[in-house]
Amino acid sequence: MSAKQISHHLQPHWVVHMNRRIRSQSFAVAFLILATHVFFTELSPWLYPALAFSFLLWPQLAYLRARKSVNSMYSEFNNLIIDSVIFGMWISGLGYPVWIAFILSISIAVNLMVFRGPQGLMQALAGLAAGIVTGSLFAGLRFMPDTHWITTTLAISGISFHLLLVSYIAFTRNEVLHQSRKQQQLIEKELKQQIEENRLLQEQLQEQANRDPLTGLYNRRYLDDSLHREMARCLRQGEPLSLVLIDLDHFKKVNDEYGHSAGDYVINQLAAILTSLSRASDIVCRFGGEEFLVVLPGTGLEAAVARAEEYRRMFEETTMTIEGINLTVTLSAGVACSSREVLPHDLIRQADQALYRAKESGRNRVCSQAPSTDQAQKA
Repeated sequence: MSAKQISHHLQPHWVVHMNRRIRSQSFAVAFLILATHVFFTELSPWLYPALAFSFLLWPQLAYLRARKSVNSMYSEFNNLIIDSVIFGMWISGLGYPVWIAFILSISIAVNLMVFRGPQGLMQALAGLAAGIVTGSLFAGLRFMPDTHWITTTLAISGISFHLLLVSYIAFTRNEVLHQSRKQQQLIEKELKQQIEENRLLQEQLQEQANRDPLTGLYNRRYLDDSLHREMARCLRQGEPLSLVLIDLDHFKKVNDEYGHSAGDYVINQLAAILTSLSRASDIVCRFGGEEFLVVLPGTGLEAAVARAEEYRRMFEETTMTIEGINLTVTLSAGVACSSREVLPHDLIRQADQALYRAKESGRNRVCSQAPSTDQAQKA
Protein backbone atom coordinates (compact mmCIF):
# COMPACT_ATOMS: atom_id res chain seq x y z
CA MET A 1 0.00 0.00 0.00
CA SER A 2 1.39 3.41 -0.99
CA ALA A 3 1.84 6.34 1.41
CA LYS A 4 -1.04 8.13 -0.28
CA GLN A 5 -3.33 5.16 0.26
CA ILE A 6 -2.23 4.80 3.86
CA SER A 7 -2.97 8.46 4.56
CA HIS A 8 -6.61 7.98 3.65
CA HIS A 9 -6.92 5.30 6.34
CA LEU A 10 -5.22 7.35 9.09
CA GLN A 11 -6.96 10.06 11.09
CA PRO A 12 -4.90 13.21 11.78
CA HIS A 13 -3.48 13.58 15.27
CA TRP A 14 -5.59 15.72 17.59
CA VAL A 15 -2.71 18.24 17.71
CA VAL A 16 -3.23 18.92 13.99
CA HIS A 17 -6.86 19.93 14.59
CA MET A 18 -5.94 21.98 17.65
CA ASN A 19 -3.12 23.83 15.87
CA ARG A 20 -5.36 24.58 12.92
CA ARG A 21 -7.65 26.44 15.28
CA ILE A 22 -4.81 28.28 17.01
CA ARG A 23 -2.96 29.05 13.78
CA SER A 24 -6.04 30.27 11.89
CA GLN A 25 -7.16 32.64 14.63
CA SER A 26 -3.74 33.89 15.72
CA PHE A 27 -2.48 34.35 12.16
CA ALA A 28 -5.61 36.35 11.28
CA VAL A 29 -4.83 38.69 14.21
CA ALA A 30 -1.19 38.88 13.06
CA PHE A 31 -2.35 39.74 9.54
CA LEU A 32 -4.35 42.66 10.92
CA ILE A 33 -1.40 43.91 13.02
CA LEU A 34 1.13 43.69 10.17
CA ALA A 35 -1.33 45.18 7.67
CA THR A 36 -1.81 48.27 9.89
CA HIS A 37 1.95 48.59 10.19
CA VAL A 38 2.34 48.47 6.40
CA PHE A 39 -0.44 51.06 6.06
CA PHE A 40 0.85 53.53 8.66
CA THR A 41 4.48 53.27 7.51
CA GLU A 42 3.37 53.63 3.86
CA LEU A 43 5.25 50.58 2.67
CA SER A 44 4.65 48.94 -0.72
CA PRO A 45 1.01 47.84 -1.31
CA TRP A 46 2.43 44.65 -2.85
CA LEU A 47 3.07 43.51 0.71
CA TYR A 48 -0.66 43.00 1.32
CA PRO A 49 -0.96 39.95 -0.99
CA ALA A 50 2.20 38.54 0.61
CA LEU A 51 0.67 39.10 4.05
CA ALA A 52 -2.54 37.41 2.95
CA PHE A 53 -0.62 34.39 1.68
CA SER A 54 1.56 34.15 4.82
CA PHE A 55 -1.12 34.69 7.45
CA LEU A 56 -4.43 33.75 5.84
CA LEU A 57 -3.69 31.10 3.22
CA TRP A 58 -0.69 29.36 4.77
CA PRO A 59 -2.61 28.17 7.92
CA GLN A 60 -5.00 26.24 5.66
CA LEU A 61 -2.19 24.84 3.53
CA ALA A 62 -0.35 23.77 6.68
CA TYR A 63 -3.44 21.90 7.89
CA LEU A 64 -3.90 20.12 4.56
CA ARG A 65 -0.20 19.22 4.50
CA ALA A 66 -0.35 17.62 7.97
CA ARG A 67 -3.70 15.98 7.34
CA LYS A 68 -2.54 14.19 4.19
CA SER A 69 0.75 13.10 5.73
CA VAL A 70 1.31 9.50 6.86
CA ASN A 71 2.75 10.92 10.10
CA SER A 72 0.52 13.91 10.78
CA MET A 73 2.18 14.77 14.10
CA TYR A 74 5.65 14.93 12.54
CA SER A 75 4.35 17.09 9.67
CA GLU A 76 2.67 19.45 12.14
CA PHE A 77 5.95 19.97 14.00
CA ASN A 78 7.55 20.82 10.67
CA ASN A 79 4.71 23.28 10.04
CA LEU A 80 5.57 25.06 13.28
CA ILE A 81 9.17 25.39 12.16
CA ILE A 82 7.96 26.79 8.82
CA ASP A 83 5.87 29.27 10.85
CA SER A 84 9.05 30.46 12.57
CA VAL A 85 10.83 30.91 9.24
CA ILE A 86 7.89 32.96 7.90
CA PHE A 87 7.89 35.10 11.04
CA GLY A 88 11.62 35.69 10.75
CA MET A 89 11.26 36.81 7.14
CA TRP A 90 8.59 39.36 8.06
CA ILE A 91 10.57 40.63 11.04
CA SER A 92 13.61 41.42 8.89
CA GLY A 93 11.54 42.47 5.87
CA LEU A 94 9.67 45.12 7.89
CA GLY A 95 12.89 46.44 9.46
CA TYR A 96 12.66 44.82 12.89
CA PRO A 97 9.67 46.71 14.36
CA VAL A 98 9.98 46.03 18.09
CA TRP A 99 6.40 45.06 18.94
CA ILE A 100 5.89 43.02 15.81
CA ALA A 101 9.22 41.21 16.33
CA PHE A 102 8.26 40.56 19.94
CA ILE A 103 4.80 39.10 19.32
CA LEU A 104 5.93 36.94 16.40
CA SER A 105 8.99 35.62 18.26
CA ILE A 106 7.25 34.92 21.57
CA SER A 107 4.21 33.29 19.93
CA ILE A 108 6.24 30.81 17.87
CA ALA A 109 8.48 30.07 20.87
CA VAL A 110 5.41 29.30 22.99
CA ASN A 111 3.90 27.12 20.26
CA LEU A 112 7.00 24.94 19.92
CA MET A 113 7.82 24.81 23.62
CA VAL A 114 4.31 23.52 24.39
CA PHE A 115 5.13 20.33 22.50
CA ARG A 116 8.91 20.00 22.62
CA GLY A 117 10.07 21.96 25.64
CA PRO A 118 13.59 23.46 25.48
CA GLN A 119 14.23 21.63 22.20
CA GLY A 120 11.21 23.43 20.74
CA LEU A 121 12.60 26.79 21.88
CA MET A 122 15.89 26.11 20.11
CA GLN A 123 14.02 25.08 16.96
CA ALA A 124 11.93 28.26 17.11
CA LEU A 125 15.05 30.41 17.44
CA ALA A 126 16.75 28.55 14.59
CA GLY A 127 13.72 29.01 12.35
CA LEU A 128 13.49 32.70 13.19
CA ALA A 129 17.19 33.13 12.42
CA ALA A 130 16.81 31.36 9.08
CA GLY A 131 13.83 33.53 8.22
CA ILE A 132 15.65 36.73 9.21
CA VAL A 133 18.61 35.82 7.00
CA THR A 134 16.31 34.99 4.09
CA GLY A 135 14.32 38.21 4.54
CA SER A 136 17.49 40.25 4.67
CA LEU A 137 18.64 38.76 1.37
CA PHE A 138 15.43 39.85 -0.33
CA ALA A 139 14.68 43.16 1.43
CA GLY A 140 18.14 44.23 2.46
CA LEU A 141 19.27 45.43 5.86
CA ARG A 142 17.18 48.17 7.42
CA PHE A 143 16.13 49.09 10.93
CA MET A 144 12.66 50.60 11.55
CA PRO A 145 11.83 49.74 15.21
CA ASP A 146 8.94 52.16 15.73
CA THR A 147 5.26 51.25 15.28
CA HIS A 148 2.15 53.40 15.19
CA TRP A 149 0.21 53.47 18.46
CA ILE A 150 -2.66 51.64 16.80
CA THR A 151 -0.31 48.90 15.64
CA THR A 152 1.28 48.76 19.09
CA THR A 153 -2.14 48.46 20.75
CA LEU A 154 -3.14 45.72 18.33
CA ALA A 155 0.18 43.95 18.94
CA ILE A 156 -0.28 43.96 22.72
CA SER A 157 -3.89 42.84 22.34
CA GLY A 158 -2.87 40.20 19.78
CA ILE A 159 -0.17 38.57 21.89
CA SER A 160 -2.50 38.63 24.88
CA PHE A 161 -5.20 36.97 22.78
CA HIS A 162 -2.74 34.34 21.54
CA LEU A 163 -1.47 33.45 25.01
CA LEU A 164 -4.99 33.32 26.42
CA LEU A 165 -6.11 31.16 23.50
CA VAL A 166 -3.24 28.71 24.03
CA SER A 167 -3.95 28.64 27.77
CA TYR A 168 -7.67 28.04 27.22
CA ILE A 169 -7.07 25.22 24.74
CA ALA A 170 -4.53 23.65 27.11
CA PHE A 171 -7.10 23.91 29.92
CA THR A 172 -9.87 22.31 27.87
CA ARG A 173 -7.49 19.59 26.74
CA ASN A 174 -6.52 18.87 30.32
CA GLU A 175 -10.21 18.70 31.21
CA VAL A 176 -10.76 16.18 28.42
CA LEU A 177 -7.78 14.13 29.61
CA HIS A 178 -9.02 14.33 33.19
CA GLN A 179 -12.45 13.11 32.18
CA SER A 180 -10.86 10.38 30.07
CA ARG A 181 -8.78 9.22 33.03
CA LYS A 182 -11.85 9.22 35.26
CA GLN A 183 -13.74 7.24 32.64
CA GLN A 184 -10.82 4.84 32.30
CA GLN A 185 -10.68 4.40 36.08
CA LEU A 186 -14.41 3.74 36.12
CA ILE A 187 -14.05 1.18 33.33
CA GLU A 188 -11.14 -0.47 35.16
CA LYS A 189 -13.20 -0.55 38.36
CA GLU A 190 -16.14 -2.10 36.53
CA LEU A 191 -13.79 -4.58 34.85
CA LYS A 192 -12.27 -5.58 38.18
CA GLN A 193 -15.77 -5.97 39.60
CA GLN A 194 -16.78 -8.15 36.66
CA ILE A 195 -13.62 -10.24 37.07
CA GLU A 196 -14.37 -10.65 40.78
CA GLU A 197 -17.99 -11.55 40.02
CA ASN A 198 -16.81 -14.08 37.45
CA ARG A 199 -14.38 -15.53 39.97
CA LEU A 200 -17.11 -15.83 42.59
CA LEU A 201 -19.43 -17.35 40.01
CA GLN A 202 -16.79 -19.89 39.05
CA GLU A 203 -16.29 -20.73 42.71
CA GLN A 204 -20.05 -21.12 43.13
CA LEU A 205 -20.25 -23.33 40.06
CA GLN A 206 -17.30 -25.36 41.31
CA GLU A 207 -18.95 -25.64 44.72
CA GLN A 208 -22.23 -26.70 43.13
CA ALA A 209 -20.39 -29.28 41.04
CA ASN A 210 -18.93 -30.72 44.26
CA ARG A 211 -22.20 -30.74 46.19
CA ASP A 212 -25.11 -33.16 46.30
CA PRO A 213 -28.18 -31.19 45.18
CA LEU A 214 -30.51 -32.85 47.71
CA THR A 215 -28.50 -32.64 50.93
CA GLY A 216 -25.89 -30.03 50.16
CA LEU A 217 -23.19 -32.46 51.30
CA TYR A 218 -20.10 -33.17 49.23
CA ASN A 219 -20.68 -35.69 46.45
CA ARG A 220 -18.74 -38.72 45.23
CA ARG A 221 -16.81 -36.59 42.74
CA TYR A 222 -15.44 -34.38 45.50
CA LEU A 223 -14.63 -37.42 47.61
CA ASP A 224 -12.56 -38.94 44.82
CA ASP A 225 -10.56 -35.72 44.55
CA SER A 226 -10.10 -35.06 48.27
CA LEU A 227 -9.66 -38.48 49.90
CA HIS A 228 -6.30 -39.16 48.26
CA ARG A 229 -5.12 -35.68 49.26
CA GLU A 230 -6.21 -36.10 52.89
CA MET A 231 -4.62 -39.54 53.16
CA ALA A 232 -1.33 -38.23 51.79
CA ARG A 233 -1.39 -35.30 54.22
CA CYS A 234 -2.09 -37.53 57.24
CA LEU A 235 0.68 -39.88 56.12
CA ARG A 236 3.17 -36.98 55.94
CA GLN A 237 2.14 -35.79 59.40
CA GLY A 238 2.17 -39.30 60.90
CA GLU A 239 -1.53 -39.17 61.75
CA PRO A 240 -4.23 -41.84 61.24
CA LEU A 241 -7.23 -41.35 58.98
CA SER A 242 -10.58 -43.12 59.44
CA LEU A 243 -13.63 -43.63 57.27
CA VAL A 244 -17.20 -44.13 58.44
CA LEU A 245 -19.45 -45.65 55.79
CA ILE A 246 -23.15 -45.31 56.70
CA ASP A 247 -26.24 -46.93 55.22
CA LEU A 248 -29.90 -46.39 56.19
CA ASP A 249 -31.65 -49.51 57.43
CA HIS A 250 -34.72 -50.67 55.45
CA PHE A 251 -34.72 -47.47 53.43
CA LYS A 252 -36.59 -49.10 50.55
CA LYS A 253 -39.50 -49.71 52.92
CA VAL A 254 -39.65 -46.00 53.73
CA ASN A 255 -39.83 -45.13 50.03
CA ASP A 256 -42.42 -47.81 49.32
CA GLU A 257 -44.74 -46.95 52.23
CA TYR A 258 -44.39 -43.18 52.45
CA GLY A 259 -43.12 -42.13 49.03
CA HIS A 260 -39.85 -40.77 47.73
CA SER A 261 -40.46 -37.32 49.23
CA ALA A 262 -40.49 -38.97 52.65
CA GLY A 263 -37.30 -40.79 51.74
CA ASP A 264 -35.70 -37.49 50.76
CA TYR A 265 -36.78 -36.03 54.09
CA VAL A 266 -35.14 -38.88 56.00
CA ILE A 267 -31.94 -38.50 53.98
CA ASN A 268 -31.85 -34.76 54.76
CA GLN A 269 -32.38 -35.44 58.46
CA LEU A 270 -29.40 -37.77 58.52
CA ALA A 271 -27.30 -35.28 56.54
CA ALA A 272 -28.11 -32.59 59.12
CA ILE A 273 -27.07 -34.85 62.00
CA LEU A 274 -23.80 -35.85 60.32
CA THR A 275 -23.00 -32.21 59.65
CA SER A 276 -23.80 -31.06 63.18
CA LEU A 277 -21.59 -33.74 64.77
CA SER A 278 -18.62 -33.29 62.44
CA ARG A 279 -15.58 -31.08 62.73
CA ALA A 280 -14.54 -28.47 60.17
CA SER A 281 -11.73 -30.76 59.05
CA ASP A 282 -14.08 -33.70 58.46
CA ILE A 283 -15.47 -34.41 55.00
CA VAL A 284 -19.11 -35.52 54.96
CA CYS A 285 -20.21 -36.98 51.61
CA ARG A 286 -23.32 -38.51 50.18
CA PHE A 287 -21.72 -41.64 48.84
CA GLY A 288 -24.71 -42.71 46.77
CA GLY A 289 -28.43 -43.29 47.30
CA GLU A 290 -28.92 -43.82 51.04
CA GLU A 291 -25.19 -44.28 51.72
CA PHE A 292 -22.98 -41.65 53.35
CA LEU A 293 -19.25 -41.58 53.95
CA VAL A 294 -17.47 -39.44 56.54
CA VAL A 295 -13.71 -38.86 56.26
CA LEU A 296 -12.11 -38.26 59.68
CA PRO A 297 -8.52 -36.99 59.27
CA GLY A 298 -6.31 -37.36 62.32
CA THR A 299 -8.75 -39.80 63.96
CA GLY A 300 -7.81 -43.29 65.13
CA LEU A 301 -10.02 -46.38 64.91
CA GLU A 302 -11.36 -46.20 68.47
CA ALA A 303 -12.32 -42.54 68.21
CA ALA A 304 -13.87 -43.13 64.80
CA VAL A 305 -16.02 -45.98 66.18
CA ALA A 306 -17.14 -43.69 69.01
CA ARG A 307 -18.08 -41.02 66.49
CA ALA A 308 -20.03 -43.53 64.41
CA GLU A 309 -21.89 -44.67 67.54
CA GLU A 310 -22.77 -41.03 68.20
CA TYR A 311 -24.16 -40.72 64.68
CA ARG A 312 -26.17 -43.91 65.12
CA ARG A 313 -27.54 -43.01 68.54
CA MET A 314 -28.62 -39.50 67.65
CA PHE A 315 -30.28 -40.63 64.42
CA GLU A 316 -32.12 -43.44 66.23
CA GLU A 317 -33.37 -40.94 68.81
CA THR A 318 -34.64 -38.56 66.13
CA THR A 319 -38.38 -38.87 65.56
CA MET A 320 -39.50 -37.73 62.11
CA THR A 321 -43.10 -36.80 61.42
CA ILE A 322 -44.24 -37.70 57.92
CA GLU A 323 -47.85 -36.96 56.97
CA GLY A 324 -48.85 -37.00 60.62
CA ILE A 325 -47.07 -40.28 61.31
CA ASN A 326 -44.09 -40.39 63.67
CA LEU A 327 -41.32 -42.41 62.11
CA THR A 328 -38.01 -43.65 63.48
CA VAL A 329 -35.29 -44.89 61.14
CA THR A 330 -31.97 -46.46 62.07
CA LEU A 331 -28.61 -46.73 60.37
CA SER A 332 -25.70 -49.13 60.17
CA ALA A 333 -22.08 -48.06 59.92
CA GLY A 334 -18.75 -49.59 59.06
CA VAL A 335 -15.48 -48.03 60.22
CA ALA A 336 -11.98 -48.49 58.77
CA CYS A 337 -8.75 -46.79 59.77
CA SER A 338 -5.34 -46.39 58.20
CA SER A 339 -2.13 -45.10 59.73
CA ARG A 340 0.14 -46.33 56.93
CA GLU A 341 0.15 -45.99 53.17
CA VAL A 342 -2.91 -47.60 51.59
CA LEU A 343 -4.89 -46.90 48.44
CA PRO A 344 -8.11 -44.90 48.97
CA HIS A 345 -10.31 -47.51 47.33
CA ASP A 346 -8.79 -50.21 49.57
CA LEU A 347 -9.69 -48.23 52.67
CA ILE A 348 -13.23 -47.69 51.35
CA ARG A 349 -13.46 -51.43 50.67
CA GLN A 350 -12.47 -52.15 54.29
CA ALA A 351 -15.19 -49.78 55.55
CA ASP A 352 -17.68 -51.47 53.23
CA GLN A 353 -16.75 -54.89 54.63
CA ALA A 354 -17.35 -53.58 58.15
CA LEU A 355 -20.70 -52.17 57.06
CA TYR A 356 -21.65 -55.52 55.55
CA ARG A 357 -20.99 -57.20 58.91
CA ALA A 358 -23.12 -54.59 60.67
CA LYS A 359 -25.97 -55.34 58.29
CA GLU A 360 -25.53 -59.09 58.69
CA SER A 361 -25.44 -58.74 62.47
CA GLY A 362 -28.93 -57.24 62.63
CA ARG A 363 -28.47 -53.60 61.53
CA ASN A 364 -28.61 -50.49 63.72
CA ARG A 365 -25.06 -51.03 64.84
CA VAL A 366 -21.44 -50.05 64.16
CA CYS A 367 -18.74 -52.52 63.13
CA SER A 368 -15.08 -51.79 62.49
CA GLN A 369 -12.61 -53.41 60.15
CA ALA A 370 -9.12 -54.19 61.40
CA PRO A 371 -6.25 -53.18 59.08
CA SER A 372 -5.51 -55.61 56.31
CA THR A 373 -2.69 -58.14 56.65
CA ASP A 374 -0.47 -56.15 54.31
CA GLN A 375 -1.06 -53.03 56.25
CA ALA A 376 -0.56 -54.76 59.58
CA GLN A 377 2.75 -56.13 58.37
CA LYS A 378 3.85 -52.64 57.30
CA ALA A 379 2.91 -51.41 60.78
